[in-house]
Amino acid sequence: MQEKNEHYIKGLQSGDKQVFGELFGAYYEPLCRFCMQRGCSRDTAEEIVQEIFVKLWVKRKSIKVSTSINAYLYRMALNTIINQKKHLEVKALHRARVMDFQVTDTNYFQGMEEKEISRLASEAVANMPEKRRMVYELSRGEGLKYSEIAQAMGISVKTVEVHLSAALKHMRKQLKDYLPICFLLYLPMI
Repeated sequence: MQEKNEHYIKGLQSGDKQVFGELFGAYYEPLCRFCMQRGCSRDTAEEIVQEIFVKLWVKRKSIKVSTSINAYLYRMALNTIINQKKHLEVKALHRARVMDFQVTDTNYFQGMEEKEISRLASEAVANMPEKRRMVYELSRGEGLKYSEIAQAMGISVKTVEVHLSAALKHMRKQLKDYLPICFLLYLPMI
C-alpha cells in the first residue's frame, strides 16, 4: 500500500499522465459514492470529483501529501462539499436580501409614481377654466350626479355634460404619458 501511495505521489509530481490516469481510474467512482453519501446528487458528485482531479493535476508539482493519497483525495472531496454548501447558503442569503431590496425598492418607486401622478392631476385640474373645474370636482371629487351639479351651479344638465366631457378630455391630454399607470392605480380624480 505504501508503495502504491509513493508511486501515485511521485508520478503526479513528475507529471506522468499514465499515473494520473491510474489514480483517476482507481478513485473516480469511490469518490463519487463518498460525495453522494454526504447528500450530493450524482451530477454534483461527478462535478466535485472532476474538480478535485483538475486541481490535483494543476497543483501536482506543489502537492504535499503527509498521509496517504487516499486520505488526501477524500479530504479534498469533503472540503469541497463543505465549501459548496457554504457557498449555496451565502447565495441563498444574498438572493433573499436582493429580493427584500427589490420589493422595498418597487414599493418606493410605486409610491413616487403615485405622488407624481397625483401632483400632475392636481395641476391639470387647477389649469381648467373655473366652471369646468367646478363641474369636474363636483362630479369626480364629490360624486354628485349631473342633475345635482346642474341644480347646484344653476346650469342645464346638457351644459354639465359638455363641461365634464371637456374636463375629461383635458385630463387625458395632460396625463397621456401616465394613462397606463393610472389604469393600474386607483386615482379618484381620473
